[in-house]
Amino acid sequence: MIQSHEEPDIAVTDQPLAPQGPIPVTVVTGFLGAGKTSLVNRLVATRADQERIGVIVNEAGEIGLDGQLLGDSTDDVIEIADGCVCCTSQGELLDSIRRLHAVAGRLDRIIVETSGLADPGPVVDALASITHVLRLDTMVAVIDAAHALDQLDRIKSPEARQQVQLATHVVVSKIDLVDDDAIDAVRARVYALNPAAQVIAAARGDLSSDLLLDSFSLTAADHDDDPGIGHGHDHDHAHLDVEIFSLELEGELDEGRWESWLGALIMLRAPDLFRIKAILALAGEPRRQIVHGVQTYVESAPGRDWEPGEPRTSRIVIIGKDLESERWRDELERCAVG
Repeated sequence: MIQSHEEPDIAVTDQPLAPQGPIPVTVVTGFLGAGKTSLVNRLVATRADQERIGVIVNEAGEIGLDGQLLGDSTDDVIEIADGCVCCTSQGELLDSIRRLHAVAGRLDRIIVETSGLADPGPVVDALASITHVLRLDTMVAVIDAAHALDQLDRIKSPEARQQVQLATHVVVSKIDLVDDDAIDAVRARVYALNPAAQVIAAARGDLSSDLLLDSFSLTAADHDDDPGIGHGHDHDHAHLDVEIFSLELEGELDEGRWESWLGALIMLRAPDLFRIKAILALAGEPRRQIVHGVQTYVESAPGRDWEPGEPRTSRIVIIGKDLESERWRDELERCAVG
């Protein structure tokens, strides 16, 4: 195991880590005692014969233990002790990633396990700053079925709520300790905080890695004819704790105006943005443009060709809070060509 208590000896530069393209990163968050380390162990163990995985562990305290607990799963572990990722500089996180890569050699994937007290937003910001090096794969929040409602509502932990709201996937752990009604109540509460999340119930981290890895991708979005929020939920939006801003625009969008609109939205509203998803018809482009984003992190890439005679329609969905939707809707409509 590599302990990173001393200053990292690899500088962050603009040079990519490897020519094979950005390395996918899975961020695992969750409140104290939710079962993050058990889940990370499971993910590493089930992918060990397919991928070389590096792990960065955060421990909010002077003596780190999580790295030792992960020692049986992988030797490619860097532990950032005495503070959590969200409280230390982004440079330390990025330096740790580079140091891990330099020591371990070419990695196929990196898993970052944050402290239970971490706001995952700064982690997303760090990844957004080096998209030529790393690609956000999934944001996983682990919540304890027996205590999640307490943490989210009675204690109203801002960290617990932020972890759920920014997650692409929420794993409800320790379901063997509660009944079905309790699990349903937790699912409903998660949906109210994050209607775009995929919610997966599991006992002690026992689930397929395929459910969590390689699923938040532009390729998957390209085959999704509806960029809206769906996952089989049937709830009144009035019961949500967040705002869903959705718009469908017929015709094509001017690419420069769209990029300016999105850049302004991120710059002014980033802390309140939880998810961005869009399929765009850009003027002069023969293919759809697929957009996926979490807070400040946004991926955009060409998708499938538009079929001859097919109506070119852009569909945008944004989930967040206090978004001033009417203002952004009016400005987005001005991105239309013609």
